[in-house]
Amino acid sequence: MTTIRRSRMGSFASAAMIRRDVAELIRPPRRIRASEAAADVMKVVGGDGTVRDWSPDATPYMTEPLDCMGSRRYDAVIFVGPARTGKTNALVDGYVAYKIECDPGDGLIVQISEDKAREFSKKRIDRMLAYSPKLNARLSPRGHDNNVHDKTFRAGNYLGIKWPSKNVLASSDYQFVLITDYDRIEDDVDGEGSAFLMGSKRTQTFGSTGMTLAESSPGRLITNEDWRQPDGEPHMAPPTSGILDLYNQGDRRRWFWQCPQSSCRRWFMPVLETFNLGSAVAFCPHCSVEIDPREKRALNLNGRWVPEGQSLTVDGELIGTPRKTRIASFWMEGPAAAFQTWRSLADKLARAEETYQLTDSQQSLQTVINTDWGRPYKFRRATTQRSSQRLLDRAEQIEHRTVPAGVRFLTASVDVQGGRIAASSCRFTDGGRIARPGWSTASTSRKTAGRTMIARRVRSARQRSLRIGTC
Repeated sequence: MTTIRRSRMGSFASAAMIRRDVAELIRPPRRIRASEAAADVMKVVGGDGTVRDWSPDATPYMTEPLDCMGSRRYDAVIFVGPARTGKTNALVDGYVAYKIECDPGDGLIVQISEDKAREFSKKRIDRMLAYSPKLNARLSPRGHDNNVHDKTFRAGNYLGIKWPSKNVLASSDYQFVLITDYDRIEDDVDGEGSAFLMGSKRTQTFGSTGMTLAESSPGRLITNEDWRQPDGEPHMAPPTSGILDLYNQGDRRRWFWQCPQSSCRRWFMPVLETFNLGSAVAFCPHCSVEIDPREKRALNLNGRWVPEGQSLTVDGELIGTPRKTRIASFWMEGPAAAFQTWRSLADKLARAEETYQLTDSQQSLQTVINTDWGRPYKFRRATTQRSSQRLLDRAEQIEHRTVPAGVRFLTASVDVQGGRIAASSCRFTDGGRIARPGWSTASTSRKTAGRTMIARRVRSARQRSLRIGTC
């Protein structure tokens, strides 16, 4: 009987255990950087079962985005990058570890589907919690508090691992919402709007302590194929929907390397334009010196994020004025990815180009550009199609209201649309060449449209003594 009584007494909670559990509810947040907390408490479990500490030195470019997530200066963090950069491991797993250990609060992870949410929970979150002693100690001891899609901790904070739907992203308040593979989610979730807008609404209640993350490799086509980089905005992404549209709304930080040549030491972006596909190496655009692949790790360790409107001096001083916004946005490309070799980048792009030449299919080419290079894809027109930008590039400068030499006759057409008209003229030469100077528009009414056009014809005809007939 005595033995049985002792066994039963051992199953009861002690006053000391109760005090420790209650103390978790009133423990103030630890004031350390999110990257420092992740390095201190998080274990990374590989697919082969290996367990290691998360280290910011493995992916140095992830330290600043992760620290921005722990800052009250920003409401959201946007990260655009190729596969094999370690972005999900740092920004999702690492931030969850930071919140559990240092600043408990309710959170939501949004995966692209219910199946992916289940897989992410079992393969990433459960393994991280099981093999990280400090995080495991934070879990609620009650078995019903932890299942595949819901995790509850001793401090009372809740973590959901769900998928994009109006039921998941509505009617709940979360201190943080983390959206992974954003460009693989529909732009309009169940007719309620984008996942980012719906998710950021869930964190609004928490004010400056709320955080919304969207991370992804690009997956959308460039919407304006004739777009050109603005002179004053070198960090702007091409016009597209999805993750790069969110990036453009932020402060537009790009990843820079410093040339290792002592005679140069200038900064540049490791992107497709600074990569030699033939030799499969990056090069400095300032001195044209190719870089040994073995130097990539050192370049990343010394790399810097530079916002739009700022630049780096040779001494590493950041000068200029950044964009004013509460969204910290980051974009890096394939050559800087820690777990992607340069030879692999060049070979995959070469094979995709070969497939395109043989089959005229752009699917493989788009996949490589999106996921391996971390760039939006520009659909290639057939050679028989004409680009409006190419036509504009062929335009000739002609004195206003004059007829060039060699023109035999002119035609003009008018399109009346609501409160404006659009007029176009064509000229025909001896060789049968047709030239269209372009459209001109003017605000007018339908009643005066014809009269306005006649007046223009008369003035033009008087100046050049040419008659434009009507039909």
